[in-house]
Amino acid sequence: MQIPPEIKPLLDQLRAADPELKSVTDQQIMELVQQAMANIDPTDKATLDRMSARYLRALGERMLSQGKWPEVEPVLLRALERSEQEGDANGQTWAMIYVGRLCSERGDFPEAYELFQQALAQAERLGEKRLQGAIYSEIGDILATQSQYPQAITHYRKSLEIGEALGHEQDLAVFYGNLADVYLSQGEFEQAIGMQKQSLALNIKLGHERGAAQVYNSLGNSYKKQNNLNRAAEMYRKSLEITERLGLNARSAIQYGNLGSIYYTQGELDQAIEMQRKSLKIHRQTGDQPNVAHAYGNLANCYQQKGDTARALECYRKSLDITDRIGDLHTSANTYFNLGLLYLENIGDQNEARANLEKAKALFEQVGDAPRTQQAAWVLQWL
Repeated sequence: MQIPPEIKPLLDQLRAADPELKSVTDQQIMELVQQAMANIDPTDKATLDRMSARYLRALGERMLSQGKWPEVEPVLLRALERSEQEGDANGQTWAMIYVGRLCSERGDFPEAYELFQQALAQAERLGEKRLQGAIYSEIGDILATQSQYPQAITHYRKSLEIGEALGHEQDLAVFYGNLADVYLSQGEFEQAIGMQKQSLALNIKLGHERGAAQVYNSLGNSYKKQNNLNRAAEMYRKSLEITERLGLNARSAIQYGNLGSIYYTQGELDQAIEMQRKSLKIHRQTGDQPNVAHAYGNLANCYQQKGDTARALECYRKSLDITDRIGDLHTSANTYFNLGLLYLENIGDQNEARANLEKAKALFEQVGDAPRTQQAAWVLQWL
């Protein structure tokens, strides 16, 4: 289990409070903390009022990683407020980062960018170099999502330079992976794979199996982009073997979805649907609403390819019900775009096609995705 740097002081605090924990590893304590947090009701104001800023941040980080976006917002805002009240500038910075991540996940990139800039300024005032590196990486993620690749590379390289100067190999493994993702998006496959292999080597050296699983996933994405589908499937299965052994169900669900995408590309639609259903089942069990929506979208693509228009429509609408509710603007935009194509190409209803494509275009503009905005505009001009 990769433990966020901000959480480690909390583990030391627990050891100091309970001598019996002195011989317990960080990972074991973290598992105990997560079990305790699983029983916390984040809607109970009295419970949140009793929690310190540090515990609120830990709870918020956990909920954010589970995709519980509507529920996590009041927790993170309370963590930010409590950090300010306690005079914990470092904790306040981390709370800003978590709120920024939430905004980024929802597709509110301008607000996320502003929060990360505030966090970066705070980290610079505190002289927290490692924290600065983490924030440069977060900003790079936003820029990469908006296809602003040169700017993303600039920020990722800043984070990499800080990691190299500090000698934090765990951070370097993450930063190499981030750079690889940008190179992959730009079609520079060999550079991407080279960076991913550096990240994988560091994760294996450090014994970070969870990180290695993530890199195998990224390597799978690279080989898939190269149309080397057998090699991609091999990487996804390596990732799946680790995540299933470690009991990382949410990560296993992603690998099932990835394998489903391989079968889809190969035209093996029944196997693709089987994998996507496995992915959907696990995401439902873990309560990861964003990825439930993605799984419905992937199933819709499979049904559309099979010519089962009714099921494709049903799955697209189920995906939209979730993304509209949780505020995932970017995924909603993609789904409206796919619905527009379904109405245009499979159903022959130009009015519905236009309505959905216009919604997609407006949302792509709102989140700052210029390439997808142009793509939607290009389809609309032919209607």
